[in-house]
Amino acid sequence: MYSSLSNDISILINNDTLSSDFHVCEVGYEKCRSTKPTEYAPIDYWVIHYCIEGEGFFSTPFFPERKITAGDFFIIPSNCKNVYYPNREDPWQYRWVGFSGKLMDHYFSKVKLDKYHCVITRSFDHRIDALFQDIYDFFKENDHFRTMASSFILFDTIDQMNLKTDNPSQSEQLFKSILTYINDNMSENLSVNQIAEAKNIDRTYLYKLFQTHKGIGPSEYIQDLKLQKACSLLRKSSLTITEIAYETGFSSSSYFSKFFHSKLNISPSTYRKKFIIN
Repeated sequence: MYSSLSNDISILINNDTLSSDFHVCEVGYEKCRSTKPTEYAPIDYWVIHYCIEGEGFFSTPFFPERKITAGDFFIIPSNCKNVYYPNREDPWQYRWVGFSGKLMDHYFSKVKLDKYHCVITRSFDHRIDALFQDIYDFFKENDHFRTMASSFILFDTIDQMNLKTDNPSQSEQLFKSILTYINDNMSENLSVNQIAEAKNIDRTYLYKLFQTHKGIGPSEYIQDLKLQKACSLLRKSSLTITEIAYETGFSSSSYFSKFFHSKLNISPSTYRKKFIIN
């Protein structure tokens, strides 16, 4: 079983860059003890971690804190501050590989990882654990060819896992739940961050979902929805302008009126008068 770590920590480093495009510069594993959250300084290479046991937490300035459990990947993007630490009750164990080179942005984006999307959630897979172990062993033996080959296999395996799980039905179900959440909270001044956090996804993926299903971004969709609801209430209800402003998530009637006029080039009160039958 690869997943049983014999030592608490092991780190191997190689600063002799063999390729300016793709280079494995660091490998390691750690069986963590309970520690306090620690902010780590930026490093000039990418690191991908694979949690094999226990739990921990991870965040960056661009990615809100997320619980990590066995089977999850998390990355430290190049030149990015980061915080990660084990769960006190069930400290994690993880493996990692550090990559440098001009092509690393491309390879990580290919498997849907970047500074805004730092985690892939999966169930534990012994094949992935074995690949990390292989990279570690080949790196330790200075077998550069097999180290690189195993690294390419790792990226390809993650890519194939993404293709199998990112199916249309899952995407549609998630998107429907997002639309329901927005509709249910229309009276709140919803932000893109609030929606992403409520659905436990990152902003980039949320934007991609809206582009795929609506052809517009989430902010534009929310504004259009606010306008539609406001027009409906102005035509069909006896609510005051201030009440309609609050119903559509605006903090004041003046802000609502400016928004309404910017969209339709007419004030809410003038719009309403068009539908009053004398």
